[in-house]
Amino acid sequence: MTDERGFTLIEVAVASLITTIGLVFLATLFTLAISQNRLVSHYTSTTMLAQQKLEELEAIERTDARLTIGGGLDEASKQPGFFDRVYVADSGMVTTVAPAAPTPSFLRYWSIEPDPLLSQALIMSVRVVSDQPARGRAAEETTLTTSRSW
Repeated sequence: MTDERGFTLIEVAVASLITTIGLVFLATLFTLAISQNRLVSHYTSTTMLAQQKLEELEAIERTDARLTIGGGLDEASKQPGFFDRVYVADSGMVTTVAPAAPTPSFLRYWSIEPDPLLSQALIMSVRVVSDQPARGRAAEETTLTTSRSW
């Protein structure tokens, strides 16, 4: 009868292999979590920027020139005065001036149309598109539409 003490070399190799495989999968999960966090952050930013612009348009007096019919929701149909580039810092600060540090930027387009059914109403739409989409993906974007009547 032999006295077996300690681990054999094969047992150590198998345990090391299992640990290595587990760490590789864990590292993959961290990478996936980071990319998903960026994606969700950009979708949240596009929604927040679209809501912010709609609230701004809803707060304008109806006789204000900024409520003129026009605009477009993409690069091909945009009109002067109906689009801007917006930057969102990590702190959540929104600005139209490019900061010195690399900051996510978004293109914001809006349009104002007469309501086809109501004479005293406007249909306002805002589309926000991420200027730096994730690799291999379409740009994150949000389009919101509301009606304003008086």
